[in-house]
Amino acid sequence: MASRMGRRVERQLLWALARVAVVSLVALALLLVGARAEFGWVDSTRDFSIIAGALLLVTVVLAAAVVRSTLRHRLRPLQHVHKVIHLVMRGNYSRRVPIARADDFQPLTRAFNDLVDQLAAASETSQAVADIDRLMLSSAGLDPVIRKVLTSARMDGMEVALILRVAPPSERLTIFRLEKKQVKEEAVGLVEISDQSLDSVAGYQHLAEGLCDGELRECLPIAPESSVSGVLVATGRRPLTSAESKRLADLADRLAVAMTNIKRSESLYHQAHFDGLTGLINRRAFEDRLQECLARSWRGEEGAVLFIDLDHFKKVNDTEGHKAGDRLLVEISERLKTTLREVDTIARLGGDEFAVIITGMEEEKAVTRVCERIVAAIVKPIVVERLEHAVGASIGVALFPEDGQSVDELVMKADSAMYRAKESGGAGFAFFDDTLNAASRHRVLVESRLRKALEQRTLEMHFQPKLRLSDNSVTSCEALMRWTDAELGEVEPSTFVPVAEETNLIHEFTDVLVSKTADLLLQADRAGVHLDHVALNASARQLMSEGFASRFLGMLDQRNLPHHNVQIEVTESVFAGDTKTVVGELDTLRRAGVRIALDDFGTGYSSLNMLRELPLDVVKIDRSFVSELDSSEQGRILVRHLISIVDALGKEVVAEGVETEKQLQYLRDADCEYVQGFLISKAKPAADFIRLVADWRTGHNGTLLKLVT
Repeated sequence: MASRMGRRVERQLLWALARVAVVSLVALALLLVGARAEFGWVDSTRDFSIIAGALLLVTVVLAAAVVRSTLRHRLRPLQHVHKVIHLVMRGNYSRRVPIARADDFQPLTRAFNDLVDQLAAASETSQAVADIDRLMLSSAGLDPVIRKVLTSARMDGMEVALILRVAPPSERLTIFRLEKKQVKEEAVGLVEISDQSLDSVAGYQHLAEGLCDGELRECLPIAPESSVSGVLVATGRRPLTSAESKRLADLADRLAVAMTNIKRSESLYHQAHFDGLTGLINRRAFEDRLQECLARSWRGEEGAVLFIDLDHFKKVNDTEGHKAGDRLLVEISERLKTTLREVDTIARLGGDEFAVIITGMEEEKAVTRVCERIVAAIVKPIVVERLEHAVGASIGVALFPEDGQSVDELVMKADSAMYRAKESGGAGFAFFDDTLNAASRHRVLVESRLRKALEQRTLEMHFQPKLRLSDNSVTSCEALMRWTDAELGEVEPSTFVPVAEETNLIHEFTDVLVSKTADLLLQADRAGVHLDHVALNASARQLMSEGFASRFLGMLDQRNLPHHNVQIEVTESVFAGDTKTVVGELDTLRRAGVRIALDDFGTGYSSLNMLRELPLDVVKIDRSFVSELDSSEQGRILVRHLISIVDALGKEVVAEGVETEKQLQYLRDADCEYVQGFLISKAKPAADFIRLVADWRTGHNGTLLKLVT
């Protein structure tokens, strides 16, 4: 096309030059004839040359003027093209090249204008996509994105609409349209879509044909995470251009990406701020809400914090299992929602602990009525797995800003009040006051300091040797946790272990036990001291937690601690609840090579049948039986029979609490395999323990060696 237009211009220029030449020659001839007839000019060749040269010069000048004029006229469209190109290069797509009817460059300029139209459309689409990306990054939500899509999809002579199922798998649909620069939403009733499939584009297309006016020209799927959630449709009397179709496709794809990102962001936010079981907010979100309420309390907006701990929940969890306990917690959360106002904040802090923030109640009586309603709602029997369970609620109340002006202070005081309510028998409530008994305040302090000790890793392990009577050797020990606090001093295990179990801090003990045991075995190996195994204590709360065995074995492997060097000791009480779960965890440990010992045998729920069926390697006779060996013949007979029974079952026997030589001698005579107690040694730090064992083997510890031989 360009070569054809070039040849046409060339012919026009030649034709113009030919006309100038003919006119010039004719003028020259007439001039010569007239001059000779009138004046007798051009009598010589010289005169003729002068005149002819002058006329030729005039002819060239005229020809140049004609050519210049012709070129300027004919090439004017190209000048317009040049100007538009410069504007396009600066991002301005508003100008087009004018097209004249008799213009030889008409096909070229028309094609150029179409190209500018496509570039403008592509630029507009790119800008729209960039704007949508910015909205995604700013977490603006879905509504601004929908508005941007519909605004960017506007086209002359076309109606664009968005049919969207915002929250699948809900069947509620919404159709979005842009009317007078405002997004209009219209809900699509369930009756209208009851017979339509919403799993494919075809179903949405059929729906769009009934909802949108005009002929359907485009129906593009909106498929976040490869699941069709709607369509972007265009209707009108004319077909879409390729550029318009591409723009709609790009916008539909970007909307799908935006919906995916928004869904994932909402999911991450929900995981970070909400409890996965009950749907209530978690501890982190609760503390944020409480901080906001405290900020408003300076303007006179008073309120209360309620700490709720369920009574007898552990019994349900232990006897019926975790699934039943979870269903009970869900039911409790629903009862709290129906009992409290929508403006009140309800949170699950973990386990069976809930918390509530009540605002707008200035009188203590109003808070009292709320607590009474909560207790009455929770105490009603709950049916789980066709079994009726009765739990109660102990509630501690702290008022703000009266009782505290910080989150930590209010939480601590509400927690203290809750324990006073529980000590009063449960199924009740108590307000915090400065007369709270010393025991409650001490318990709160123990919990606070214990958390800090775990964070700073200041808990210690002491190791008590076990003496093998067959050869008077020490090749094993029991690890016992010790805690000396800068503020509390030396804290007995009987004080801090129950607190750890109540607050679930007991699970963090496992890491301390494994770490300190690995360090001991490494130090012993370097000192040339061989230890067959180290016994670690595990509580019922630890064994009842799902996956305890696998996590414990993972910790051993992480520290390169051989499984056969570890023995887990459990008390009889762990079998009082969900025996199946506990036995499953112990069996997993035993099959992995970990030894299992039953501690404090004879004081709890064990029976001879249990000894035979449980996955046990060792049975430890409780110190209460050993203590009677000095004074009771009946006690001596009982211990001898216990040793015989355990031996007959093929399990090792360890006697605990040996404190006198007489007890030691009797146990030796009764063929007890191992003894443990203060007579042998108290629990010692790792370095002292290794030194004790080394001295024992070399005979340097003469006093003890004399006792056992």
